[in-house]
Amino acid sequence: MNDQVEKILKIANCFEFMPNSDGSHSQLELPKLFLKAPIKESVTFFGGSFNPFHKGHFACLKLCPEKNILIVPDRNPFKPIISNENVFDQFMELAEELKDTPYSLYPGFMALKNGNPTSSWLPRVKVKEVNLLMGDDSYLSLLTWVEIEKLVSALSKLYVVPRKFTKKDYLVIEKKLLAINPNLEVHYLDEHPYMNISSSELRK
Repeated sequence: MNDQVEKILKIANCFEFMPNSDGSHSQLELPKLFLKAPIKESVTFFGGSFNPFHKGHFACLKLCPEKNILIVPDRNPFKPIISNENVFDQFMELAEELKDTPYSLYPGFMALKNGNPTSSWLPRVKVKEVNLLMGDDSYLSLLTWVEIEKLVSALSKLYVVPRKFTKKDYLVIEKKLLAINPNLEVHYLDEHPYMNISSSELRK
């Protein structure tokens, strides 16, 4: 295991409510740079490749009314791994960018080489209420995600930020999600000024 991955996994192991933690560390060992407040009763995950993290991502976070939001950077399974990629430095750059915000940051999935469907880990999170925050493009494709029934059944709330689609489009998906989990709360958030910004465009 290279040093970069080892550093990532050591930090990830301190998030004791996450399924990959072996319970050998306490949340108290995590610097405020990574965990802004203890996460016990509720957590809202905001996932993505975040390459780069931009004003649109910040806008999504500010619109969400939940307190304990955990940002989860993950690899894009459709993009090759760069052999000399420095994942720990990437994580620390993002942590520095978020240091003056109330948002926590989990690094564990950055060290993975294979695909990591949300359904493989979210249902195993050891927190009573588990929520997701996502853009409407992800929401409209949600029913195509791996083991979607398992994932949706584990959720309490779903927060959707508008970007490309309409309320009519949303309600079609919502009806199918509620058929899986009638107790799921789906909340549609307000528009924001950075809806047209995308990480892929910024990389060009």
